[in-house]
Amino acid sequence: MPTTSPDARTLAVPAEAIHTFGPAAQREIAARTAELAAASAGRRIDELGTGLGPMPAFRAEIEATRDIIDSRVHFIVYDRVEGVDTLRGQAVYAWLLGSALGRPMVQNHQGWRFIEVYDRGNQGTVEEGARYHQTKQGSHMHNDAVNDPEPIDYLLLSCGQSAYLGGESILVDARSVHETLRSYPEVLSVLTRDFWFEKRGMTAAEDGFFRSPVISYSPEGEALVRYFRTYMEGAHTKLGTPMDEEQRAALDFFDAVLDQSGVQYRIRLERGQTLVSADDRFLHSRTAFVDRFEPREIDLDADRPDRVNRYMFRMWSRK
Repeated sequence: MPTTSPDARTLAVPAEAIHTFGPAAQREIAARTAELAAASAGRRIDELGTGLGPMPAFRAEIEATRDIIDSRVHFIVYDRVEGVDTLRGQAVYAWLLGSALGRPMVQNHQGWRFIEVYDRGNQGTVEEGARYHQTKQGSHMHNDAVNDPEPIDYLLLSCGQSAYLGGESILVDARSVHETLRSYPEVLSVLTRDFWFEKRGMTAAEDGFFRSPVISYSPEGEALVRYFRTYMEGAHTKLGTPMDEEQRAALDFFDAVLDQSGVQYRIRLERGQTLVSADDRFLHSRTAFVDRFEPREIDLDADRPDRVNRYMFRMWSRK
């Protein structure tokens, strides 16, 4: 089970947001994972097809839990599967989950649909232009696909190894934030207007920018969110159109709301667990962390889980 924050002021994780696959589904996952891990040795995970094969129990449990992500809690943690013990095995399991939920989406200008998240130790900081997933920084609250004009439905983060210390996931539902903002219509009005966003990592072109509000609404009237302040400020600066005082004040207010413990869940993913959230309805961040070893490149095939630093796998999926 995930370790939640001992701070009683944060929200308790609902029981339905933790799912352990049943024995039949676990057997299917372990067998299919072993087959695909052997077949993909030495290759990128996203070179695998998205066909799941004969996995009826697994598929049924995914569909039975989908509404928890889509409509109810807006996130779920799928627990460790017995028999999935290697880094490549965990990566394949993550790929199966992301493919069962939807169509795996491209996450960078190289066309990768599966990203390894760990501190490389040589990428600099997010403020200096590094991608967040290549550092061990804590960060502003954000949702993930903010650098792609087309939103995704699901963000998947799967744990190959947890940090020595820290690295908690901080999770905030856009519904609770929007409910607070309704009492401050002057702030909400600014957040529903367009800001510039940067397509950082998604394109090598000089015109890698687009406009979008922070808060928008689904056809049913549900609040949707697009936010990563560092990427937004970078876009405004690079375009020579700095945010005005009203915009900066609105983002300061938004950050203050997101920082309230009363709207936050805190979860520390343990090895083998996978967090899935509804990306345009949910914000997240992580606490800074300390690793066991000096940063280095990790080999998905040669390295053992107990010999690596914090190591996560990320997917974006669209229904």
